[in-house]
Amino acid sequence: MTHTPAPGESAATVLERISDQFADISHRFTAISDDMTALRGVLDTTDTPPASATQAHPATQAPRYTQAPQFTPPPPAAPAPPFVAPGHPIAPPVTPPPVTPHLIPPRLIPPRLIPPGPTMRPVSPYPMPPVAPRPYAPYPTHRVRPSAAPKRSVSDRISSAAERGLIGKLLAGAGVAITLVGVVLLLVLAAQAGLLRPELRVAGGAMLAAILVGVGVWIGRDAGKRSGASALVATGIAAALFDALAITTIYHWAPDYVSLILAAAIAAGGLGVARWWDSQTLALMVGVPVLVFAPIITGGVDAVLVGFMLCVAASALWIQLGRNWTALFAVNTAATTVPLLFVIADGHHYRTDDIRWFFVLALMLNVLLALGSTLALLRSSSRPLLITLIAMASVVPMLGAEYLAGDVVAAMMLAATALTVIVLTFVSGTVRGVTHAVRTVWLTSASVTAAAALIAILDGRGILIGLAGIGLVVAVAACVTTEFALPMRIIATVFTAVALFASLPFGALNRLLVNSSLTVTEQAQLVIVAAVSLAAVAVLTWSWSQNRPEAELHTIGTVGALISLGLVTEICVGLGGALSGGSDSGFRAGHAVATIVWVATAAAGLVWARHRSGPVRTLTVTVSLAVIAAAVAKLFLFDLAALDGLFRVIAFIVVGLLLLSLGVVYAQSLNSTDGRRTAAHT
Repeated sequence: MTHTPAPGESAATVLERISDQFADISHRFTAISDDMTALRGVLDTTDTPPASATQAHPATQAPRYTQAPQFTPPPPAAPAPPFVAPGHPIAPPVTPPPVTPHLIPPRLIPPRLIPPGPTMRPVSPYPMPPVAPRPYAPYPTHRVRPSAAPKRSVSDRISSAAERGLIGKLLAGAGVAITLVGVVLLLVLAAQAGLLRPELRVAGGAMLAAILVGVGVWIGRDAGKRSGASALVATGIAAALFDALAITTIYHWAPDYVSLILAAAIAAGGLGVARWWDSQTLALMVGVPVLVFAPIITGGVDAVLVGFMLCVAASALWIQLGRNWTALFAVNTAATTVPLLFVIADGHHYRTDDIRWFFVLALMLNVLLALGSTLALLRSSSRPLLITLIAMASVVPMLGAEYLAGDVVAAMMLAATALTVIVLTFVSGTVRGVTHAVRTVWLTSASVTAAAALIAILDGRGILIGLAGIGLVVAVAACVTTEFALPMRIIATVFTAVALFASLPFGALNRLLVNSSLTVTEQAQLVIVAAVSLAAVAVLTWSWSQNRPEAELHTIGTVGALISLGLVTEICVGLGGALSGGSDSGFRAGHAVATIVWVATAAAGLVWARHRSGPVRTLTVTVSLAVIAAAVAKLFLFDLAALDGLFRVIAFIVVGLLLLSLGVVYAQSLNSTDGRRTAAHT
């Protein structure tokens, strides 16, 4: 309702009318509140159950509303005193009646009138009917894969590869290979067919090499174009190397050493571009073709090819300093090692006096070059272990040097190599890049090389003595060192095990069961093998038991004791056969002595354990009792049938007396201990 002020109506009149309207609105709100209170009373009367029902079912009482916090609306602000115009009467202000707070359900209270506080919630008077659970819709077990990207066509892939530069690299690599094939054909097939004059072939090859290198270096001034420029430079360098090799091998214009010096100069100078551009790819594009095509120019593996490969690899070492170029080192090592493998495999063609010593020297130089390159490159390599393994592959041709240089020379070469690697292992601890894994590889390689030296100079049972000796020496070294204790234990265990298992086919097992027909020398050799192996087993048992838990100590001690029992028996029987000339009496005497030694060793262990405590005492007692049990079993199961006459009597009497004495000693020890405990208690 809009009231338009009359003309000439004053501001006081307007304010008075507004005050009356506010009073009217207040009265209306009061009337609405009274009506709602009356409605609540009617609802309470209708929904209230009988008293009996309420008492019988306390859980189903009439719904009650928790009393809402009484809300007293703030008193309206006093109206400003009206403006009294001259000549107008002042009407008294109308004060609205106070609003009485009522209990109003929360749902019926206007949101703006609900004061902050706890919310009123009705309590249900009747039990709620069971609500059926909603059906569970499990998540799908399969993953929703995104829609596959549309397949790219072949042309799109080729276009992307071209943008990444892959196509250019493939084309450049193919160009290098094809161009070098052409150079080889020019130098070899043209010479065989008589095409062109030799001077033209050599000059043409040299001119092509110079042009390719010059154009490549000129294009490579721009760093973004060096990918293609590297192919040009690599092709030129490889062509120059082939040209230098052809001067000696095809045309024989100069001595062999002239070709080798020229090749070394070309490799050292030309590959400097690879270091300048920091491009391992360029160096690889020279090394791989040289490895593949050089034997074609030389007509096979000969002294010139071996020397050529060594010179190129040595000249290319300087460009790798400070670079992490593992692939180039692998290619260079293969280039020097693979020809030597062919030489060893077909050694009877190279055993003439004029070139045999050259190949012996080449084998040594190859190993020294690999070891020196390793020390130089480990400083900047991120893969020191891989570098070391690649370098030690150079030792492989030397393992077959016996077929080329003879037994003595091969043994000396292998022994010198093993000694060099061992010295390098122990003096390179402070060299940057030489890790513990690298030195472990060197130590293992030295052990294998030493074994190869023994195999080259010894034969038959002498090899077994050498292997057992290496096992004993390395086992003793493992006890006095801490840095390489574990790898030395493993190496010693392997060599000792190889010596023991290899001795079985030579009669070591057969003579334990029956009196074999071995000669005195063969018996003595097997006794030496068993004695050295027994010492190695004893040292290894003690070494492996250091800083081990008690459960492992029992296992290590038991295994060592069983192996030692077998070796002691082998020594006794072998000595009996050797001293008696292989007669039956020596065989029986050896077994009788072996049984007595078993029991005597176990008795000594039990007596020694009386003065010890802790895990050492427990281990010694356990092993000693196991040895006694094994000796008694051998006495009744084998000696009773195999021995006869005096040896059987001696074995039973001596073993019985030892066990009887041991029982008396332990009984006295127990009584004295009990007496001391009783005296201490009183």
